Amino acid sequence: MTEIDGPSDHKPKSLYSNAEYDGAVPWPAAGSLLSGVGTVLLLRYLRRHRGKPGANWFLLVLVAQALWCLSYGVSLFVDDPTLRVALEMLTWIGIVWTGVPFLAFGLEYTGRGSLVRTPWFGALLTVPAITTVLVVTNPLHEIVWNNFRIDPIFGAATVAYDLNAWAFFAISLGMVAAPSGTLLRFDTVVSYGPLYRTEALAVGLSTLPPGIAVLAWLLKIEPIPPQLTLAAVMFLPHVALDAYAFVGGGMFTYSPSVRRRADQSAVDALENPFLAVGTDERIVDCNPAAESLFDVAASDVLGDPLEEVTGSTLDRLSEMVVVPDTVGGTRRELAVSTSELRDGSGRIVGHTVLLQDSTEQRRREQRLEILNRVLRHNLRNDLTAARGYVSIAADRADGDLASMLARVHDDVEGVLELSEKARAFERAIESASQSPDSFSALAALRSVAAELEAEAEGRVDVSVPADLSIRSNRELFELAFENLIENGLTHNDADDPCVTIGLERITDDRKAVFTVRDNGPGSPDHELAVLERGEETALQHGSGLGLWIVSWSVTALGGDLEFDTDADGTSVTVRCSVVEPESEEMAEMAGMAEMAGMAGMAEMT
Repeated sequence: MTEIDGPSDHKPKSLYSNAEYDGAVPWPAAGSLLSGVGTVLLLRYLRRHRGKPGANWFLLVLVAQALWCLSYGVSLFVDDPTLRVALEMLTWIGIVWTGVPFLAFGLEYTGRGSLVRTPWFGALLTVPAITTVLVVTNPLHEIVWNNFRIDPIFGAATVAYDLNAWAFFAISLGMVAAPSGTLLRFDTVVSYGPLYRTEALAVGLSTLPPGIAVLAWLLKIEPIPPQLTLAAVMFLPHVALDAYAFVGGGMFTYSPSVRRRADQSAVDALENPFLAVGTDERIVDCNPAAESLFDVAASDVLGDPLEEVTGSTLDRLSEMVVVPDTVGGTRRELAVSTSELRDGSGRIVGHTVLLQDSTEQRRREQRLEILNRVLRHNLRNDLTAARGYVSIAADRADGDLASMLARVHDDVEGVLELSEKARAFERAIESASQSPDSFSALAALRSVAAELEAEAEGRVDVSVPADLSIRSNRELFELAFENLIENGLTHNDADDPCVTIGLERITDDRKAVFTVRDNGPGSPDHELAVLERGEETALQHGSGLGLWIVSWSVTALGGDLEFDTDADGTSVTVRCSVVEPESEEMAEMAGMAEMAGMAGMAEMT
């Protein structure tokens, strides 16, 4: 065992004595002590965040950092060989307990805390633990260093010694772990955007100054003297950047682990099977629903080709509308949706595959299609025949029987009218998938008004600018106003039933806002309540399909409805349709149209 040497012969003992330097503090000691004090203050402030993701590990890093800086700063005033060795041991304990805990902080803070609880990370933690024991007992075996000697420089009691293999291993592990924790936060910068950007960058950059200083000391890079390590001094900018991130920026207030955990929870909670694959079509994520569907465990299939698990490649999956699957003897059909995954630079890094069980939906559509065909053809034909027979019977009957047959005729006629309304809406909604047409709003509304004036008692006034051009689905547009006008004329007890249609305004996003006013008694509250609720019940239901067709048509046109009922009648505001760009100047005429409509309303009343 090598004995501890005293001060080197070529350096007088007075080099670091207070008498020689009039009480001046060596600058390496001053910088180290300032770093230690700053670390202690930061540690005291961040104690309030104990228990938050990554906070406990970061507090451990700060404890080690404070021990490193303070023990090194104090040691530069000590020339007693035994006490100097003890302080060097404390410095080494601080050094070895900064790297791996900093990596643990990075993992937990960025939402990867499960990795900290794995056996491999436990093995990493044994390195600083073993090193601590070896450092404390080093005078007995010299596994960490040997040839320890006091070698003063810059007025400080610096030391020199020869590092052994374990020392290089322990420090190298810390120097790999700390940058790895930094890279995790840079990944956060790319993945989670401005919410964590400046804080993550600050903490990431804070590791560079002390890391470079340790590397220079370890490799004996000139012109830094080999017996002097500036790492403790370089913790000054480190502490400043950390203070900015955690005190000024509130880094523990907005932890990206919450968002990462939320993202993963959302995927896991999906009832639909979900898979994520890389560019090589190997599975990188698989939620519980996918595990159940394909009867696999995520841990077993991660990294496996998509084709081995699903029986199909990504190209074939994206081209298929449905995928048959047999579970429990029941045939299921799965609609497949794929989308690209891109990184921050826009480069494709993978794809997601979402499968939705459409079995019940397709069966329901099939049942509705059959029922619709039966009602539309068979029942309609039978009712038409029944209406004819009832009409003949009513002509031949007299008295009460004739009256009853007339009521039956009217009821059958009402059912057939409902059927016609349903057929008209079905045709219109099927045409909605086609490209929208450009048409004159005035021509469309006048055409509807003329037909209804011929069929129903009353008049319809249309006050819309002549060159107001609309680009929308004309069938749905006409169907919505047809039912509104019909409702205003049919359910109207005024002596002179009248419905007025006017253009109120054109919105900034080129939506036309029409008003439809009548002078009737007003729509019943229960009819409007059913529309607002969006469903009918046995106790609350409408009297027909008219208002439903209006609501469905306007919604399909991307608009909305607003009803205003009072003693003078009903006013319906219809926001729908896209005004052609060249007709935007018609907005100036909207006020004139509204005034014309108000004048017409005043005339009705």
